[in-house]
Amino acid sequence: MRRKVVISTAGSLGDLNPFIALALDLKARGYDPLIASQQEFRAKIEAEQIAFHPLRPGVEDVKRELGIDEQTIFRKATNGSSGLPFVVRRIAMPFLRRAYEDMMSATQGASLVVTHPSAFAARLAAENRGLLWMSAVLAPFGLMSNDDPPVLSTAPGLAFLREMTNARSDAALLGVVKKVLDPWTAPFQQLRRELGLPPVINPLFEGQFSPYATLALYSKWMGDLQPDHPVNCDITGFVFYDRPPGAPNVLPDDMKAFLAAGPPPLVFTLGTALVNDPGDFYERSLKTAQTLGRRAVFLGLDKDSPDKADRLRRSLPDTVFAAGYVPHSLVFPHAEAIVHHGGVGTTAQALRAGKPQLITPFAGDQPDNAMRMCRLGVARQLTPGAYTPRRAAADLAALTSDPALTRRAAEIGRDVAAERGASVAADLIEAMLNAQSPRQGLA
Repeated sequence: MRRKVVISTAGSLGDLNPFIALALDLKARGYDPLIASQQEFRAKIEAEQIAFHPLRPGVEDVKRELGIDEQTIFRKATNGSSGLPFVVRRIAMPFLRRAYEDMMSATQGASLVVTHPSAFAARLAAENRGLLWMSAVLAPFGLMSNDDPPVLSTAPGLAFLREMTNARSDAALLGVVKKVLDPWTAPFQQLRRELGLPPVINPLFEGQFSPYATLALYSKWMGDLQPDHPVNCDITGFVFYDRPPGAPNVLPDDMKAFLAAGPPPLVFTLGTALVNDPGDFYERSLKTAQTLGRRAVFLGLDKDSPDKADRLRRSLPDTVFAAGYVPHSLVFPHAEAIVHHGGVGTTAQALRAGKPQLITPFAGDQPDNAMRMCRLGVARQLTPGAYTPRRAAADLAALTSDPALTRRAAEIGRDVAAERGASVAADLIEAMLNAQSPRQGLA
């Protein structure tokens, strides 16, 4: 009998894609993977012949409950200062009981559950059913280490303190943040009590991790294991997947012709979430490319408001190619440099492509990912407010004219391209399923 592995995730495509890759690897090994996620992802998951179960809330649920439109949801969720309280206090906790019902349904007959950091209900269902479960994170930020403290904000004052104190200020700030945020998850603790489960530390932090194992689905180039990481934590390497479902995984002919018609362009993208509310990112990027006299590719322009996107498209010179969604894995290798927001999926693809990066981080893990790329010596960063054509052009000129930097980016890219994160993660899942008891033979 094929064994069922339930994977629970929510968020943007960057939070989904690695788990599609993992599910495909598990399916090839003879397991029955099921992904429980928001309704908007059903078509993408089922196009890969992977079982799907809806997990509330989806975007439509949030729109109905809060009485706001989709663009406002994305704007609030990605705001640097208020995004986290909005996501946790206005979405995750109010929907927790409904999400738990969904996960109890999804986990019927399951042998093991894999949980994304946002999957509060998934670990409750796994615990209540007595199932093995493995937590997973997509970036070092998710592990919140005091030994390698995450960057929590792009505020210039905090950056100065980090440099002056060798990151001790970030460790102190993390301690304060944990105390402040503890009451936010009171509904989670209340539901645990009702289910007869023991209390745990705040599930936004240490309380999210499984006592059995944690999968760190990123490259060691992002950060190595730390003494305070969860028990039985394994860094697998990046888990890549970005192909459009049901479509050939090739560059569009018009983009292919553009790339072949001149020198490598600068590529500008805001990933799959921030692109829903890009502000004037593309206008500034156009002026940046013109300042440098470079060709450019804009990705994600179709996600902007139709009227604004059409006006911008009509104003673009022949030296700029605008596209909607095109897999980063196909475009980035053709770039001279990549300008992006620092989401871990985009960062991973830029790192694998071996190209210099200019990062404008907004919120969540993005400031921390940007710091790590700068620390590697393959990137520079600007806060969104400092992303002006003059400063961006200066940074891009410095990045692309530095032979040592471009050589290092290429060397790291070759190493990352050789990673097999999905296979390593599937090995660990399979070993746990085959062990007589959790982690037997895995130490």
